[in-house]
Order: sequence, then structure tokens, then C-alpha cells
Amino acid sequence: MHVKNAALIYVDYVVHERKLSEFKLLAEAAGYRPVIVLVQEREPDSRYYLGPGKLKELKDEIKRSSIDVVITYHELKPKQHFNLERELGVTVMDRVELILEIFSKRAGTREAKLQIELAQLKHRLPLIREYIRLAKMGEQIGYHGAGEYAVEAYYRYVRRRITTISRELREIRSRKRLLIVKRRERGLPEIVLTGYTMAGKTTLFNRLCKEFKYRDGRPFATLSTYSSLIDLGGIRAILTDTIGFIDDLPPLLIEAFYATIEEIAQSDLILLVLDVSESLDEFERKLSTSLKVLRDLTIPMEKVLPVLNKIDIVSEKDVEKRVELVKKVGLNDPVPISAEKGINIDVLRRAIVEKLAPQKIEVFINVDQIPEWIFKYAKVEQCDGKVILRPVSSYTDRIVRWLENMNIKYSVSR
Repeated sequence: MHVKNAALIYVDYVVHERKLSEFKLLAEAAGYRPVIVLVQEREPDSRYYLGPGKLKELKDEIKRSSIDVVITYHELKPKQHFNLERELGVTVMDRVELILEIFSKRAGTREAKLQIELAQLKHRLPLIREYIRLAKMGEQIGYHGAGEYAVEAYYRYVRRRITTISRELREIRSRKRLLIVKRRERGLPEIVLTGYTMAGKTTLFNRLCKEFKYRDGRPFATLSTYSSLIDLGGIRAILTDTIGFIDDLPPLLIEAFYATIEEIAQSDLILLVLDVSESLDEFERKLSTSLKVLRDLTIPMEKVLPVLNKIDIVSEKDVEKRVELVKKVGLNDPVPISAEKGINIDVLRRAIVEKLAPQKIEVFINVDQIPEWIFKYAKVEQCDGKVILRPVSSYTDRIVRWLENMNIKYSVSR
């Protein structure tokens, strides 16, 4: 299969080398060969994204290096997209389209495929409108070879398709909410694995669940939420693997993956997986990006348990520096682990149980008076003539209501 040569374009006042490296990884993950990376330190040009001088340089490079596609880091306005394609004579896309292309290739579930198609259509809509506007002004540009009528017909189709997909996704989300409610009724807490892409979330998921879910060490190996029942030493819970975060995540992609985000927002505990093998600056950048996404979702930091992964490939001193950094931004009790080697996994399990069962209920009855259903969702201990219950967080209220209905004396503490 022919691998297309790509020119990657980055225009901004501030150039971030790490963002450029990640940009290359994304292009490679989509199946392109980044032949050149063209950087211009200035404000993006309103007509061509690139300035006139760099545009001429790019045209020469396209001929010299047989470039098939030009990919811009920042999202292009329809006018910029059309002008670049007309000027360069090759396919032009922006980073949003690039990410969506990766998603499209890797999506497995019906929900993921619909979410991706919806995002692609919404991203394409302004471009189609621009083609129609220019055609009405007398520019015989067509749309990928089509005439004005064909473009308008395609525009109407896209609008109808967006409506259809949106309706189907609402139905899927409604069913997922019902599933979450049923899990809560059964007292099963929800734990969500999240964090920056390629931090090792799926490796940790496989380790905790004893599964073999697909992973490949490239961006966005996980596109759909995937859940499994796990036993944490007497407490059962649902563990869910989710799509990874990425810097400068476009709002369109957040909207398209609303169902995944909803899983995070409604969970009892969030395991924020961080890669300690990154340089300190890169670790800080990805930590900051992850926290911004969580705060945008109004996630309370008390629900977040930081998990510092890949400690097997760095020094103890480097791990300590990253632990200090995590504590500095307000995340408590970070757990250093290696998901690949299984180091400190039992420590992590204990930390999860403590987070899920932060309260203890002292009940002044005999242990044989405790109904069987409570034993399923709370650790039960007998001490000095009283019973101590340590329930999972999502089941505490129900146990308290039962105690009150039975007029049983109790006290709640941490």
C-alpha cells in the first residue's frame, strides 16, 4: 500500500517542540510519512495560514519532495482551506481532520463510529458552505470535481445525516445512563481510567482486570469506553477504560465524544494515569492538559487518584520529582506503579479501596443482624461489641437509610 508523503505546517508566535513531536506521531498514526515540517513564527495568515514567503517555499518543497498532503497544526477556516488547496494543488487538511481520520480507522463499536462520523460531518459543513458561497459568486470551483447543484445536494444530505446520527446517539446515551443507574442500584462503584494519550491506561486496565485489550503504544489505541467487573479484595467495582486526552483538543472532538466524557463525570473514582518516563517539562504539560479537561468537566479533585506509571524505566529520584509536582497542583496520595511489570499494583488496589470507602459506619448491633446484601458491598468487621461497616461510596447512603428505617443506632466517621 502506498504511504502518502505529508508536509506538516505549524504557524504560531510560540513554537513548542513537544507539540511538533506529537504532531508527527499523529501523522504517522494516521498512516502518513512526514517528509518535511515547516514552522513559521508569526500569527497565522488570514488567507493562506502561511505567510507569502513560506507559502512559496512550501510550493517548491511539494514539487521537490513529491508531497501528497499538507497538514496544518491549527484548525483552518474554510477560506484558508480552499485558498491553500487551490494554490498548492494537493490535498489539505488540518489537525482536527487528522485526528478524526485516526479515529475513523480505529473505531470498533457502533457508538464510536457514529460519534466520529458526526464530528467529521460537522467539521466539513462550514467548508461546504464556503464552496457554495464562492460558487454563487461566480467562481467555478466545484467541490472535488462536482458542480454547484451537486454541492448543494451534498450539503442537504450532510444536514439530514447530522440530524439522524444525533438522534441515534441520544438513544445510545439514554441506554448507557440506564445501565449506570442499574449498576448503582446493585452497589457497584464506577472507576474510570483516564489521562493523556499513550500514558499506559490500557496496559493498567489489562493488569487490573486480567484481560488482553488491544494496545499498540500509539496515540488513540482506545477509542471506545470498555468496562469490566473487577474484585479489589472483597469489594467489586466496574473499571472503565476511556479515550486519552491530548493538548489543544478541539471542542468539536469533546462534543463528539460526549458519551465517553459522561462516563468520567458520573464515576465514583477517576484514576488519572501519568507517564513518569517523560521529561519533567513534558510531564508537567500533560498533567496540566489532563487537569484542564477534568476541571472543564467540573470534576472535583477529591474524586481523582493520580497513578504515576512506568516507574520501572526511570530513577527513583525522577519519580520523587514527579510525585512532588503532582502534590503541588493539589492532587493527593499519588501511587507510583509499573503497569507493564506489575510493580505496586497491590498498593494501587488498596488505595482504590480506601478512596471508594472513605467512611466507616459504626453500628451497635451483633454481626448476625447484618443482612446478607450489605456484606456484598461493604467490608464488615466486629470490634468491642460493635460492628464496623466500610461501604463503597456509592452504597453508603443506602446502608444509612436502612439503618434509620430499622431504628438502629449508628455513627459515621472517616
